[in-house]
Amino acid sequence: LSVMSKGQAPSEKGKQASNFRRKQSDYVVIAVLAAVLVLCGEHFFPARSSPRECAEFWDLISMPSRLAGIVTSDVVNWGVYYLIGVATLFGLTAACWVALVRANPKTPTEFFWPQARQAGENFFLLSLVQVVWDWMVVHGFTKNTMDNLDLFSVLRDSLLWILMFELTWYTQHRAMHDNQFLWKHGHAYHHSWKKPEHMIGITNFAFDHVVELWVTMSSSLAPILIFPINFYVAKVLGLAYMVLAVIVHWDGLPMRYHINHHYMVVKNYGSHVPIFDIMFGTYDWGSFTGAEGCYMPRPETRPVLGLEKAE
Repeated sequence: LSVMSKGQAPSEKGKQASNFRRKQSDYVVIAVLAAVLVLCGEHFFPARSSPRECAEFWDLISMPSRLAGIVTSDVVNWGVYYLIGVATLFGLTAACWVALVRANPKTPTEFFWPQARQAGENFFLLSLVQVVWDWMVVHGFTKNTMDNLDLFSVLRDSLLWILMFELTWYTQHRAMHDNQFLWKHGHAYHHSWKKPEHMIGITNFAFDHVVELWVTMSSSLAPILIFPINFYVAKVLGLAYMVLAVIVHWDGLPMRYHINHHYMVVKNYGSHVPIFDIMFGTYDWGSFTGAEGCYMPRPETRPVLGLEKAE
């Protein structure tokens, strides 16, 4: 981080405090929760996508190529699908940016282009990973279905999708803070955006190309590996989560859940629903105080990231 609060004083044993702010045993509880969810998924919903459904998924994915009359091979179909994914990410993010600026014309623009360049690079990588995930869908590795469109199934499957997404995200996001290697070689860059003038929405996509890319995309894969959900419903949820991720990185948003994570660092690890933050004591809607022109956490929650010497 380019600017951060000074580290806490060394402990009585002379060791520097670390970013590992809570019990390591939390990860054991998380592993048990994940195992229970996997077992429930396999017991109550053992079926994976049928050959008929896989054929329908492929018809949908290859439809743009067929409509354009450029079907020559599966590689071309996937290539067109990939380019559509890239264009969608650019288009939706640009639309969100325009909407946020119209909502608050004073939204800072000083850091727009540095973040936009990083985001643009990530769009090509995110779409590539999505192609791999959808290849798995087409080949029957997931529990996506063309059924489950009755109201009860949609509500049940959506809640299970959100639960699994949030657990996967929370675990890996918190690990990026608790593990110094993952922090230094991945997540620290995203947290270099920590002032109000940095938080302009597209900040969501201004992250490293490996560690955080995996955390983002694996969180959307885990739910469809464990629980069934209609293909269209899963796409809508994924799209909604992506748009929300842009909005919650905007300092003009009254809901401060994720904004406070950037300012407090050691709180609010969830994506959009704080269920696991509440469960593991990492939830805080608290205020923050200014320090040297930069909004920093309250003294009792100031981050000690192991990246500077303690005084």
